[in-house]
Amino acid sequence: MITMNLLNILSVDFSETLNSLIFFTLTSALLAVFMHKQRERIVEAYVIIGFAISFFLSIRQFFSVSSSGPVQIYSSQYQLISSQIFVDDLSIYIASIFVFIGLMASIFSVKYIEERKREYYPLLIAMVTGMVGVVFSGDFITLFIFWEMMSLTAYVLVAFFYRRWEAVEASFKYLIMSTAGTASILFSLSLLYGMVGTLSFTSLAETFRMPEFQNNAWTYLAIALLITGFGVNAAMAPFHSWLPDAHPAAPSPISAMLSGVVIKTGAYAMYRTLTLIFPLPSYNWQIGLILFAVITMIVGNTLAMLQNDIKRLLAFSSIAHIGYIVFALGIGTIAGLTGGLLHILNHASMKALLFLSAGALIHTVKTRDLDTLSGIGRKMPITVACFSIGAFSLAGIPGLNSFVSEFQIITAAIDAKLYIFAAIMVFNVLLGAAYYLRVVQVLFVRPPTDVSQKAVEASPIMLTPLITLSIIAVLIGVYPGPFVETVKKIAEILLASS
Repeated sequence: MITMNLLNILSVDFSETLNSLIFFTLTSALLAVFMHKQRERIVEAYVIIGFAISFFLSIRQFFSVSSSGPVQIYSSQYQLISSQIFVDDLSIYIASIFVFIGLMASIFSVKYIEERKREYYPLLIAMVTGMVGVVFSGDFITLFIFWEMMSLTAYVLVAFFYRRWEAVEASFKYLIMSTAGTASILFSLSLLYGMVGTLSFTSLAETFRMPEFQNNAWTYLAIALLITGFGVNAAMAPFHSWLPDAHPAAPSPISAMLSGVVIKTGAYAMYRTLTLIFPLPSYNWQIGLILFAVITMIVGNTLAMLQNDIKRLLAFSSIAHIGYIVFALGIGTIAGLTGGLLHILNHASMKALLFLSAGALIHTVKTRDLDTLSGIGRKMPITVACFSIGAFSLAGIPGLNSFVSEFQIITAAIDAKLYIFAAIMVFNVLLGAAYYLRVVQVLFVRPPTDVSQKAVEASPIMLTPLITLSIIAVLIGVYPGPFVETVKKIAEILLASS
C-alpha cells in the first residue's frame, strides 16, 4: 500500500521542477537510512546532483512558461479536497531562485558540514521542496501542506548543532513564533472558507471582486490575519525576533537559506494573495502594509548598527531588506512591483553570499565576533573580497545588483507621490551603507588580531559558490536590462490579473 501511494505521488504531473525535487527528497532520505555512515558522502553528492538537475529544469520551465503563456495549470482532484499546483511567471521565477540558492548552500556545505551529512542533506533538499511547493500552490490547502514541510525541516536544521543549547533555544523560539504565525494564517483561512466555501486562489479571486465583499469587516480581518501570519515567516517587525537568534545558532549554509530564501516565502505569499485575491484599489490595505514595511526597515537597520556578532548583524540587515521588498508591494504600481521582485533575487543572492562568506570565516577561526575577525582579509583575501562585494551591493553602491532594485523601488515611490516614505527608504539605505562599510573596514583595513593571523584561505569548494554569487552581483549591476525587463513582465501580469 505504501509503495503504491508513493508511486501515485510520483506519477502526478505537478511540474518537472517540483517532481524532480520530490523525487530527490524521497530517494535521498531512503539513501540516508540504508547507507553506511562511512559512505555518507554518496548522499551528499546525490543531493547536490539533485539540486543541479532541479535548477536546470526550473530554468527550462521558466523559458517555457515565458514563451507559451503566463499560466500552466496542473491539478489533482480528490473526493474530499481539490489540490491545485500551477506554474506561472511569478512562481517559476521565485522557484528558480530558491533552487539556485539551495544548490549554492549544498556545495558550500561539502566542507562546512563535517558530521551527520546523511541527516543534513535530505533535510536541506526537503526544505527547498517545501518552499517550491508553496510557490507552485494554486490553493491555500496545498500551500499550507508545503508551508509546514518547509517550516518543520527549517526548525530541525536551525537546531542541527543540537549539542549547543544556543541552537536548541533558537529552534524552539522559531517553532513557537512560527506556530503563532501559522495559527494566524489558519484563522484567516477559516474566515475565507466560511465566507466563500473554497480555498482555491482563482475562485477566491473571482468572489472577492464582488462589491459586497469589498467593504466587509470580516474580509479586512482575514487580510490582516494573512499579512500577520506571512509577516512572522518573513521576519517583519515586530515579529522578527526569531531570526537574529536563529542565525548565530544555525549552520552558516542554513543561515544563507533562512535569510536568502525562507523568509522570501512570506513575501511571496503576500505578493500572490494581495495582488490576486485582494487587489488595489478594491481593497485599501496599501497604507497599512507600507507602515508595516517602514517599521520593519527602521527596526532592522537600527539594530544592525548595534551588533558586533557578524551573523546577528546580517540577520537584522535581512529584516530591513524584507521591509524594502514589502514596501515595493505596498506602492502598488508596476514600477514598484518590478523593484520588489528584482530585490527578491538580489537580496537572496547577496545575503547568501554574505552568510556563506561569513561561514567560511567562522569555520576557519571559530568566532563570530567582529573585533576578533579584525584584519582577517589579509589572510583570506578571496573570501573577504567576495564578502565585500555582497556588502557593497546591499549598501547600494552603483555598479552592483542591489543598487538597481533599491533605486527602482525609491523612484517608484516618488512616482506614486509617496515622498515621505521614499525619503525614509533613502535614509535606511544610508544606514545600511554605514554598517556594511564598517564591517568591510574591520575585516580589511584594521590590524589583524592573534586569532585572525592564524587564518587560512577557504577551500576551493567553499569559494566556488562565493565567486559564483559575486559574478551575479556584478552581472546584474553592470547589465541590468534583461533582468529588469523580465521582472517587469511578471509585475505587469500580476497587476493585470488584479
